[in-house]
Amino acid sequence: MIHIENLTVNYPGKKVLKKLNLSIPQGKITALIGPNGCGKSTLLKAISGGLKAAEGKVSIVDLDLSKLSNKNRAKKLSILPQSPITPEGVTVQQLVSFGRNPYLSQWGILSADDNKKVLKALRDTGLIELSQRPVIALSGGQRQRVWIAMILAQDTEYILLDEPTTYLDLTHQVELMEMIKTMNKQGKTIVVVLHDLNQASRYSDELIVMKAGKIHAQDSPEKIFNSSLLQDVFELNAIIINDPVANKPMCVPL
Repeated sequence: MIHIENLTVNYPGKKVLKKLNLSIPQGKITALIGPNGCGKSTLLKAISGGLKAAEGKVSIVDLDLSKLSNKNRAKKLSILPQSPITPEGVTVQQLVSFGRNPYLSQWGILSADDNKKVLKALRDTGLIELSQRPVIALSGGQRQRVWIAMILAQDTEYILLDEPTTYLDLTHQVELMEMIKTMNKQGKTIVVVLHDLNQASRYSDELIVMKAGKIHAQDSPEKIFNSSLLQDVFELNAIIINDPVANKPMCVPL
């Protein structure tokens, strides 16, 4: 599991995360939810090593991630940030192959195994026919699939996704969330920041609810996703009903 101990992260003039202690379960989909500015993305960046902690540590099992080189950390854990910038002139296959960078030799040449993993990632995300197209020429939904394929090619046990459904229409949101479920079934531990509360409840095994840089609640959606929590954290007046498809709680704002 990912274990976080006394984690404090500061921005200039502001303490964003305040001595967080939590464990993220192995082999599950965990969704981070909370109002804007509560520290969700900051937590994800701190876990990945993209932000340096002022205090505390992040470990996988008993391995302190801060003691790993960037290359070795990238073999353990991958992250897809919000709105990643697509390099101009890069094809789908080239971008997906970037996921193999942590494993390249000093010569920077893809091995047969690297190429095999890139091809599998393209197949798993339905991108074979688009593999030679420039990424910049694709639709938003297709482009997001390419970034997910790159993460799959990186082939880490732990995957962090920061608001991956942002700017996607509903059809592509569902397609992406189903893809995340498939990744989880293949043995990946997924941590995902989501703004859509019903999406978070429907697709996650565990919810981590944040408020003002602290953990407000953590448990399964069935145990903590309720009207009281929505009022306390989001100031949202809503009732909870049962999702007839997923058999999970879902909110209906009043």
